[in-house]
Amino acid sequence: MSTHTELHNQVAAILPQIVAFRHDLHAHPELSGSEDNTARKVSEALTAAGIAHETKLGGMNGIVATIHGGKGTGKTIALRGDMDALPITEENEVPYKSQNPGVMHACGHDGHTANLLGTALVLNALKDTFAGTVKLFFQPAEETVSGAETMVKAGCMNGVDAVLMLHGWPDFAPGVLGLRVGPAMASSDSWKLTIHGKGGHAAYPHKTVDPVLIGAQLVTALQSLVSRELSPVEPVVVTVASFHAGTARNIIAEKAELLGTVRTLNKAIRDSMPERMERIIKGICESFRATYTFEFTPGTPPVINDSSVIALVREVGEELFGTSNVVELSEPTMGAEDFSFYLEHAPGAMVRLGTGCPYLLHTPKYDFGDAPLETGILLMTETARRFLGA
Repeated sequence: MSTHTELHNQVAAILPQIVAFRHDLHAHPELSGSEDNTARKVSEALTAAGIAHETKLGGMNGIVATIHGGKGTGKTIALRGDMDALPITEENEVPYKSQNPGVMHACGHDGHTANLLGTALVLNALKDTFAGTVKLFFQPAEETVSGAETMVKAGCMNGVDAVLMLHGWPDFAPGVLGLRVGPAMASSDSWKLTIHGKGGHAAYPHKTVDPVLIGAQLVTALQSLVSRELSPVEPVVVTVASFHAGTARNIIAEKAELLGTVRTLNKAIRDSMPERMERIIKGICESFRATYTFEFTPGTPPVINDSSVIALVREVGEELFGTSNVVELSEPTMGAEDFSFYLEHAPGAMVRLGTGCPYLLHTPKYDFGDAPLETGILLMTETARRFLGA
């Protein structure tokens, strides 16, 4: 029996179990940091298969399963799937519709978790075909970008030579993969600015220091960082998403609060943004006789896909699914993914897995579906085996 035939047979054997598992997760979604039942179900399935694993990694619901190849020591590859859901009310009418009011798997993490569990079961069945080690990260709290960093700090990436994840993507049909070398997703950092002015009666603005006027100047001035300080071929987004001040139409406020994000694909530019922003903030506030408090909070780094890992995924994908089903992505997205924290410790790749869902991610009718599961399990299993020399 050929290796590919054995691989397909193993996937076919566990697929009904994995489909049912996804339906159960979809019907019982849990928010970031509260994935207790999801993690328990994953742990029970791993235990039933005899797969060694750690739970409650870093004090959260993270799980790291480990499968050692039967051909001896070698390299280590990590595979990641996230488990948390979103605070959205589901509008799909399916038998496995969310039973948790106001919570649903609108980003497809039910599919990611089911896909990773299926991969674990198949790799465990085929462990005598490879050397080295596979680690499987069942990650909590991706949506709040705290899960990956917590797991990394708990040591999950120790000894890992490469790391891989799949993300369901509605723009592609089931069975289609989207690949990109280099920057794939942006960093995402948050900031908060409080402008301290001097309040007063709206009829006497000359006796005040108006934080609304100053904030309005800054909303536009901050955009000059992108249009006049940085190269026009470098993707950077500076967003002012919230502007709050005042309580009445005839009172000039004492202060104004602005909130926003900064997104980049370049580490050097990302590191420079706090200083660039504060220089403009300081100059404008001082020119209007105001003071300010500026807080810049680093979030997730950019996702930078490694060329050698992408080359391996491309090779495996074309072999399993045909060249027409492996698509080169022409551009990155300015969305963010905390998978980037793993990439700070080993080369790796985020691969887009077609779901064919007609609805967008993070919407009430998004559904990962069952069709992508076979493709995802085949790809992750064979990529891991090939990386380990099978």
